[in-house]
Amino acid sequence: MRPNRLIELRHSNQTIINGWLTIPSPLTAELMAHEDFDSLLVDMQHGLIGFDTAVSMLQAISTTNTVPLIRVQWNDPGLLMRALDAGAYGVICPMISTRQQAEAFVRACRYPPLGSRRYGPARALIYGGDDYVQQANDTVLTIALIETKEAIENLEEIASVEGLSGLYVGPSDLSFSLGLAKRADFDDPRLIAATDHVLEVAAKYNLLTGVQAGSVENAIRQAARGFNMVTPLTDITVLQMRSRELVAQTANGVKT
Repeated sequence: MRPNRLIELRHSNQTIINGWLTIPSPLTAELMAHEDFDSLLVDMQHGLIGFDTAVSMLQAISTTNTVPLIRVQWNDPGLLMRALDAGAYGVICPMISTRQQAEAFVRACRYPPLGSRRYGPARALIYGGDDYVQQANDTVLTIALIETKEAIENLEEIASVEGLSGLYVGPSDLSFSLGLAKRADFDDPRLIAATDHVLEVAAKYNLLTGVQAGSVENAIRQAARGFNMVTPLTDITVLQMRSRELVAQTANGVKT
């Protein structure tokens, strides 16, 4: 089976630089995959991406060594199995706030005897290889999205679930849930305390840690704190920011 480079990177203590795709475009996925991201996540929850387009985006990513990931819409076995059958090498699952939810998530992503994933790997056999089914349980990542106060309170129980690969912090929704005035303010001591707890518990259970950083500067900062995977910006944010800069630069040049 094709190895999962993210596992290799983590074992060698290298920070994983993750890209985030919200625009429903195989061309955008292919373009970003060729820019040396370690992984690219196809966001089917808050992105504008349907399943057919997601499959085409996974195919585009697969023209490179970039590892394809998916965030599913919800903790639903059908959605999880379909994402993996399409060839995602890891799934980020939203709204994991209890041990029971984490167990259901992992169970849907693991073949028996570790879980209840059904046979039908479709494109996963093409991407992963003929021995995909035999190796998938050890290769495919299951990453719980930690985005609620309840998840922070139940973090030990969530992290102890057998077969869970990692914890990924969604700082915006976590800020809402904690009652913080500012969204994703990494200078707020309450958000720092919550994310410190994630790092501590993940280290105890040998789990990968990821975070939505929101900027290049913060991605570097969070990597220094110990997060294994950092997402600097989404595709749409990069496009907005760069377009704004180009328009301003052009306008200033025209007017001078």
